Amino acid sequence: MADNIIPFPTLREGQKLREDMGVLEEQIKENLDQLQSINEEIINLTVAYEDMLYRLCEITGVQLPNDIDFGEEPEE
Repeated sequence: MADNIIPFPTLREGQKLREDMGVLEEQIKENLDQLQSINEEIINLTVAYEDMLYRLCEITGVQLPNDIDFGEEPEE
């Protein structure tokens, strides 16, 4: 008769899967929070860098073009 038994997931297995999924969800949330924080820091660093670049150009007399397209290859 053991051959006629259909193996169904046990309630314990389902509960364990839900618990494991909860752990993964928390890890995903934590990583997304960290990513948001890193993105904000990159923005702040970029703004500070840009301010320094403009100040450097100002004190050295270098004129930056008004419409910089960083996607294009630089001219040589």
